[in-house]
Amino acid sequence: MQNLATEKPLHIASLATLVAAVALSVPVVERLMAASWQWYKFAGYSNDGHISLGLSTGLYFSALLAAVFGFALLVHRLAKRRAATRAVAWSLWAMYVAVAVLAAYWLLGMSGLNAWRA
Repeated sequence: MQNLATEKPLHIASLATLVAAVALSVPVVERLMAASWQWYKFAGYSNDGHISLGLSTGLYFSALLAAVFGFALLVHRLAKRRAATRAVAWSLWAMYVAVAVLAAYWLLGMSGLNAWRA
């Protein structure tokens, strides 16, 4: 029999990690939209438009995403032991979102649409 007293904190923690990962995706989605607009607006011009990403901001952002991923992994392992299927699924999705957001940020940073700033 599953103990609801121990599953509820796992559900809350896994949902919190998923919400944090999705919330951290908002700035990346905004930068992707800005890069797409700059590419569309200035395509074919000799001085095409760029967005700017900060390297130190990217490192802090990556550390924050790594912390969210680590916490989601911890919750995922605890939820697996307790057989809390909803918490397992939410924490797994949080890890997927964190990895996707991190990859999107650095791929955008390495693309020709970005001009790094200090």
